[in-house]
Amino acid sequence: MADTRGPRPASDGLEIASGDIQVVARVAQLLRLLAVNETIDLVSAAEELGVGKSTAHRYLASMENHSLLQRRDRNRYEFGVLLAELGTIALSRLGVTDLAGPVMEEISVRVRHTVVLSVWNGHAPVVARVHEDSSRTAHVSIAVGSRLRPGTAQAMVFWAFRGESFYRFGAKAADATEEELAEVRRTGIAVRVSPSEGVSAVATPVRDPAGQVVATLAVVGISQFVPQDTDSPVARALLAGAETITRRMVNPLESGAD
Repeated sequence: MADTRGPRPASDGLEIASGDIQVVARVAQLLRLLAVNETIDLVSAAEELGVGKSTAHRYLASMENHSLLQRRDRNRYEFGVLLAELGTIALSRLGVTDLAGPVMEEISVRVRHTVVLSVWNGHAPVVARVHEDSSRTAHVSIAVGSRLRPGTAQAMVFWAFRGESFYRFGAKAADATEEELAEVRRTGIAVRVSPSEGVSAVATPVRDPAGQVVATLAVVGISQFVPQDTDSPVARALLAGAETITRRMVNPLESGAD
């Protein structure tokens, strides 16, 4: 049988549904291709759309300009920051941030530290919700929307569980060794200390009902008050809190029954 792939007339390469705009339909088709293959290049984009390479290049360049795509290397593209941001919004609409609020308050009262929920923006953890502890004279404050560094406990958790994640990941890795990431996968807990700032963080993944990591739950506090043991009361409180959030995603009415 003859190979039917390769440049084809646009009308043959993509059936446009009634009311669709061709450009939008083609962008959607490329995004679906990307979802299946993780990356796309000029050749695969041209074959998928049934157009010449020059036309495919215009689509890829425009999608990159608008942050729908970003380059993984010289020839390949992956999901861009805008798609990650839209995914974060979709995650919020699922109710994760709202369901986490009461759990974060309970943990904060129990361990007397600030509790932070973070999501992934495609490159780094971003703070989505904070319950600030005020029981101590000295405590840590962090603003919603803050972008966290690669060396944080939250970044370690996202990278350790990237194979089980709701999100896409770029080429830049967390500031951690594979041995450290393996330990995070084993215990479900990441601990990081920042001697220069005198702050420590303990973090764990939050999963959706399908088992995908959608957020991190972390305790952040003055280092001298935050235990670094992965089996400490702080770590156990975070693990239990993450399980509660997942359970409430299945049944939000359960929030009043714990």
